[in-house]
Amino acid sequence: MASLEDVDVRTLLQLETDLTDQTLDGFIEYVRKHYGLANIAYLCPSFRGRSMVDPFANMTYSDAWIEHYRAQGYAPVDPVINIGARSVLPVDWARLPRIDKKVQRLFGEAKDAGVGQQGLTIPVRGPTNGLWALFIATSNESDASWSGRRFELMKDLVHVAHYVHQRAYELHAEDVPVDLNAITKREVEALEWSAEGKSLADIAILMRISTETVKAHLDSARFKLQALNRVHAVTKAIRAGLIQ
Repeated sequence: MASLEDVDVRTLLQLETDLTDQTLDGFIEYVRKHYGLANIAYLCPSFRGRSMVDPFANMTYSDAWIEHYRAQGYAPVDPVINIGARSVLPVDWARLPRIDKKVQRLFGEAKDAGVGQQGLTIPVRGPTNGLWALFIATSNESDASWSGRRFELMKDLVHVAHYVHQRAYELHAEDVPVDLNAITKREVEALEWSAEGKSLADIAILMRISTETVKAHLDSARFKLQALNRVHAVTKAIRAGLIQ
């Protein structure tokens, strides 16, 4: 299965450099294809001027389904949204209650519209108090196939969800400045080797330190760059001119 670490750094770098709604749309579509998903939706009702009825959204659903969903007033009864909004952990749609007849109709119509017969809702919170969003991924896989890869997929998509949320947040808020002077030469060196695709063990040999120290350097750099993972840290370091 493809993983987040396989995502081309160039793709993330483009998103970092050209931060627009269209670029975010493009990245979401890239992730959808990368993982063989039916659809992806990012919904944030907590940005200023937005609400549960009219959230900031980037979705790959068809326009026809989006219009139908709104016309039917499904948002107030949709457990994908309501339960996801109250949860702190990812929610598999298979565990959502479907006793209400309107909810049953919602899922039936969603399946017919190509939304996907499997689904996962990932709640995302931060970086400021009261700011939250939902990242939704759907699939047309069978129950057996979905069950077999759901856990590993979830681990990757949690990172993707936070990455997308951060980029969407930066479309609506001023960037928090990064102090590049706080990043040490050894941290930069570790980032440079990581950018070349070297493993922790490889970097440890090249830098003549332990793998734990390499990990500490990369984690420290990631924290200082306000990055979500090492790929993101490398991307931000390239963008900032720290590494080539």
